[in-house]
Parts: sequence; structure tokens; C-alpha cells
Amino acid sequence: MARRYVVVLAAAFAACGGPTAPTPTTGLTGVVVRGPVTPVCQVEAACDAPFAATFSVDQNAREISQFHSDAAGRFTVRLQPGAYTIVPGPDAPILAPQSQAKTVQVLPSGLTDVRLEFDTGIR
Repeated sequence: MARRYVVVLAAAFAACGGPTAPTPTTGLTGVVVRGPVTPVCQVEAACDAPFAATFSVDQNAREISQFHSDAAGRFTVRLQPGAYTIVPGPDAPILAPQSQAKTVQVLPSGLTDVRLEFDTGIR
């Protein structure tokens, strides 16, 4: 009879997702931009623009997390301190998204502010 309770408890525990790691207090926050957005850049007009897209966060060739930037290019993703590679998803309006991975370093305290710049291929 005791064995039955253990199985029921194990199943209930698994259904709840098991123990969850605490949310890190560190991570990345910032903006993603693409450019150039026109064939000829002019001093009085911005040559890059923010964009919305999905990004994967990889570490040691393994996806750790994902995030989505909003229309203003802003994003925040909670991560443990360390080095990561940010890879634009196929929905990113840039040239060859998968080949434009960026390496970033999450600092050991708070949110690390970054500006990630990607190439549109416009020349």
C-alpha cells in the first residue's frame, strides 16, 4: 500500500512540473536594430531601425532560452551570468538571420544592457 502512495505522489509531482529553478536576477535587456534601412544613408535620417523578431539564446551549442523583441526592438530575457550566443530566428527581417549570431556576456549583477545590430543587406 505504501508503494501505491509513492507512485501517486511521484505522478502528482511530475504533473506539476517538478521543482523549478529560481528565476535569475540577471540577464539581458536592450534593443535590436537592423540596418541599413535605405540604400543611401543621410546625416539627418536614421540608417537603422528597431524590429520585432524571435531570437534563441544558446550556450555551448545548446538552446537555453528564447525571447521576442517588440516593435520598438526592446527585449528582456533572464539568464544566469556567463557567455551566450544570440541567434535571430527566421522571422527576423535581416539578411541570413542564422549567420548573424552575436556573442554577449551576462554580467554577475542585474540586467546587462545591450544593443544588438544586424545587417539587412541593403547596399
